[in-house]
Amino acid sequence: MHTCTIACIGCGNMGGAMLGGWLAVAAERGYALTGMTRTPSRAAALVARGLSLCETPEEAARQADIVVLAVKPYQVEDVLARMAPALGPEKILISVAAGVSVERLRAASDGRCPVVRCMPNTPALVGKGVFALCFDDPALTPDARERVLRLFADLGVCVELPEARMTAFSALVGAGPAYVFQMMQGLVQAGVTQGFSWAQSRELVATLFEGCACMARQETTPLMEMRDNVCSPAGLTIAGVNVLDRAGLSGLLVDAVLAAEQRGREMEGGKA
Repeated sequence: MHTCTIACIGCGNMGGAMLGGWLAVAAERGYALTGMTRTPSRAAALVARGLSLCETPEEAARQADIVVLAVKPYQVEDVLARMAPALGPEKILISVAAGVSVERLRAASDGRCPVVRCMPNTPALVGKGVFALCFDDPALTPDARERVLRLFADLGVCVELPEARMTAFSALVGAGPAYVFQMMQGLVQAGVTQGFSWAQSRELVATLFEGCACMARQETTPLMEMRDNVCSPAGLTIAGVNVLDRAGLSGLLVDAVLAAEQRGREMEGGKA
């Protein structure tokens, strides 16, 4: 017996990642998963795992207890206008569209149901996502908040944030994989330059980042102390670290995050 029906409008990279995670626990949790996509062929693998597809957003919303909106930001108002008649106070609307405020979501859905704003990041594809959840809508009940938290806990780590912090989260964590992958690519190139194959270098670097991330989570030692612990006097590591310090790597990362946040503010203000 299904305890909750979840409809995901949009089955692209992020919508598909979330659906994949929920399908993995659907039998245990009692979830029924429904999706709507303009290109059904992209959802074929999910359908094979138990996803049912609807032809229209309003059909999917009508069936659902929780509606997840995973479309592009410019599509949000049009999709919600179509879905609005199928929404009601007993449903929860969750949007993962970047830069679309709770106020805009409520207006576009005619205030027919409580709304939650969610910002994910792409490691959700492998069950290691970080999800910022904004519960600023006063129409949300404590029970609805708990349902949403349990839902996203199946996909990774959840943090509750006020809407004023969502753009900062997007710049740091939502965009964060791009910064990490760029650092990884530089190290992979270095490995190839040293004579490792591309496949060897990528595997070594991926394992390096995975191990360091585990250490950073498990230990309370300051990160710079952890860095210094790798550096022996007059050794090869300190020679490499000195190059990074002269280039100002830490400052560049700070500047990148702040530039992304500034662009996010501009987008929220309606600048193309």
